[in-house]
Amino acid sequence: MKQEKDIERMFRQHYEKMYNLARSILSDDDESKDVVSEVFTTILADDVVLMPESEEGFLMRSVRNRCLNLIAHKSVKEMVAKLLLDDVDVILSEETDERLDQLMLLIEDLEPPIRQLIFRLRYLQEKSYQEVADEVGVSKVTVFNHLSKAMDWIKEQFK
Repeated sequence: MKQEKDIERMFRQHYEKMYNLARSILSDDDESKDVVSEVFTTILADDVVLMPESEEGFLMRSVRNRCLNLIAHKSVKEMVAKLLLDDVDVILSEETDERLDQLMLLIEDLEPPIRQLIFRLRYLQEKSYQEVADEVGVSKVTVFNHLSKAMDWIKEQFK
């Protein structure tokens, strides 16, 4: 109960700064809101305890890092989405074709099936965490957890 009140206080106190930082990096309202939500979701899920004197720095670094990770993954996501949409303007190298084929096969192997569905909705249909949660009938925390596990598994398969 105490942690929920702390999260609520931090949310009210720092949300605007966190959102503005994410917005300045990503230039996208929905993605910026998702990034800030993910930071608070992770703090709550991982039972992170922040000291008042360091919480703003931690929150801002967390937002920045999530934004940079999102940007790093975005190029692959965009290539997959364009490939799935049969965008004839996209010219891909053979190596990229192979990696995308491998990625698509890995997505088909995601287990449990709800993880595959959540991954497809979020990354291939580019829905926000909230839209995915509403469509699947789960919480945003569940969406985040499935995506995190899916990304970890996919990264492991590429090694």
